[in-house]
Amino acid sequence: MKEHAMTPWRTLITAVHPHPSVKINHGATFLVTDQQGAVPAGSEGEYGLYSSDTRYLSRHELRLNGKRPESVASVRLSFRHARWHAVVDSIAGPGGDMREARVAVTIDRLINLHQMHEDLTLHTYARAPQTVLLEIAMESDFADLFEVRYRSWQRRADLNTWWVGPASLETRYQNEDFVRRCLVRALSQVSGITYANGALRIPADLVPGKEWKLCLQYDLLTSDDEMPEMAPRCVFAPGEDDPMRLARGWQMSVAHVQPADVRLQFAYERALEDFAALRLHEQEASFDRWMPAAGLPWFMALFGRDSLIASLQAMVAQPSVAMGTLENLARWQSTVDDPERDAEPGKMPHELRVGEWAHFGVVPHRPYYGTADATPLYLLLLAESYRWTGDASGLAGFRQAAERCLEWVDRHGDRDGDGFQEYAPRTPRGYRNQGWRDAHDGVLDEAGVFPELPIATSEMQAYVYGAKSRIAPLFEAWGDAATALRLRSEAAELRRRFIDRFWIAETGELAFLLDGSKKPVRTVVSNSGHCMWMGILDEERGRAAGRRLMQPDMFTGWGLRVLSDQHPSYDPHSYQRGSVWPHDSVIAAAGLRRYGMTEEAWTILDGLLAAVMCFDDIQMPELFAGLPKNEFAVPVPYRMANVPQAWAAGSVLHMVRILLGLEPDLPAGRIYLDPALPAWCSRLELKGLKLGRHQVRLVVERRPDGRHSVDAEADGLEVMRGVPPWMEIAADQVLSGG
Repeated sequence: MKEHAMTPWRTLITAVHPHPSVKINHGATFLVTDQQGAVPAGSEGEYGLYSSDTRYLSRHELRLNGKRPESVASVRLSFRHARWHAVVDSIAGPGGDMREARVAVTIDRLINLHQMHEDLTLHTYARAPQTVLLEIAMESDFADLFEVRYRSWQRRADLNTWWVGPASLETRYQNEDFVRRCLVRALSQVSGITYANGALRIPADLVPGKEWKLCLQYDLLTSDDEMPEMAPRCVFAPGEDDPMRLARGWQMSVAHVQPADVRLQFAYERALEDFAALRLHEQEASFDRWMPAAGLPWFMALFGRDSLIASLQAMVAQPSVAMGTLENLARWQSTVDDPERDAEPGKMPHELRVGEWAHFGVVPHRPYYGTADATPLYLLLLAESYRWTGDASGLAGFRQAAERCLEWVDRHGDRDGDGFQEYAPRTPRGYRNQGWRDAHDGVLDEAGVFPELPIATSEMQAYVYGAKSRIAPLFEAWGDAATALRLRSEAAELRRRFIDRFWIAETGELAFLLDGSKKPVRTVVSNSGHCMWMGILDEERGRAAGRRLMQPDMFTGWGLRVLSDQHPSYDPHSYQRGSVWPHDSVIAAAGLRRYGMTEEAWTILDGLLAAVMCFDDIQMPELFAGLPKNEFAVPVPYRMANVPQAWAAGSVLHMVRILLGLEPDLPAGRIYLDPALPAWCSRLELKGLKLGRHQVRLVVERRPDGRHSVDAEADGLEVMRGVPPWMEIAADQVLSGG
């Protein structure tokens, strides 16, 4: 088991065979069933009811008189609530003479934090009353989430099930001080309920024209001290709190769009729904402070890089999303030096887990810190929050976290003191790759070989450049002009040295990375788009990098491949050796716009919007295959992609900001707009945007001559047309590297 414990997290999903599934969740509590609404016996795949990184139910199947109901319809009413309608034919009536009688079953399930509510409603279509035996076969394997992902099973002997009260069944597992309990209780008044052979058995007296109902409450507990109160009545009963309230509350709190392009309209609304599902409440008592989890089902946990990038993307919908992410990550910022967890003082975490494997150190996710870019990304999000809120005093509580981030960047992020950021795992169990391309084969040299460690990827340098230059105004607002001056100077020096070392003059391209020998690796990848997004290149080199991205070996027609199809290790169906990652492509589109390559940016956005219309529920997946558009009529899915996934959904929100050229500057009381709408989206309205205490509505229209009109209601903010100073490309420099 330990041999597999540190396989890079993004590659784990390749171990799970894909099956059609229905997923609902509330935070990190989630249910995955087959399309019939069942968790089948022997669920070695993803099916189950999960909470606290543990599978509490590994089997859940209904039977009526020994027959499994057949689902004829299902609907996901919100991210928390799903309903199935099923029928059982030929149920025998009294005396066995009503063999053609049919029973219909409606199944409603609602997920709460550490809890599931289930309603089973039965109707008979016989001509006389009948009694049927309802059986709910249930098993609890209490598998750690990593076990399910790896399919590396741990034998558990200490599993016990017993009645703990009238119509209350408990299954308990304990390993030393690690406890998991699944408590199932009937809210309905039922008689004759028994438990035998792994199934609840309930006789149901059915009367034609009347419904028979059973309400069950499943509590998913992590200690022996917990005994949640029974709900006083069914959560779906009239007068109870509306189970759709949380979903609607989020929808009413965010900015919405009305674009001329219906693809963007549908994709944006779907992305908002995905963010609603991915909200993770580290502090469960404070529902206004949340952060986006990385993705469902496997990554419903704190993830540094994913949560930070997704929060940056989501600013255009709800700037306050940043606060929960900043608070939660600051809480887990490392204060220790622990090689086993790749932890160093000031470093932001990669992944936090609370299951059995993490508890006993089989995996080091308590949390694990094997990410080299989360720390500068934290500074970027903090700086962005200042521009979008203007509240330096409200952000003062993050000053110490920011100072510790900067100290880590200079002291530990630069492992050899050469001024660049490098990464390498500090133990053999650590992740080999610690940038966003963190699959074990996500970083390769020109021949397809693993580069020598430590590795300095191009985008990590760009993130530090962006972080230092953008956080400087916040330090000024905190009254520390000396630090602000130093940060700007360090950013300028990093930019100068970056262009000198990473730009390959003879080919006019940007190196992917510097390897452990400081040799530039020329593998053609999409990471240069991230460098353009941060503005670290001068104008001439930036535009050259942009032109390289749009060559046929990189641009598929749907989006950008992460690796050129001319590379010897190219595989369009792989995780990070030629697939298309929407967030990566949209970041590149933002970089292209920054360097004046607007048509190219439109081309990427148009391709991705065409792609998302082909996916189920118009839902942007984590990634899809890098096959060329002219080779197949639709984008080919990656079989194990997470859907919903935070920065995939965020990529759609990011599109809106790119098209509007929206850059708030609340400290100066301004909003900058530099709109560039394509002909296929000639009008774009953004409404309900909350910037600090201000409400903003923007309407941009593209005229026939290509110019843009702007109608803005900015609630006292000054609307400026054009690019803000911090988005301007710094002047070209004469460098020894060409």
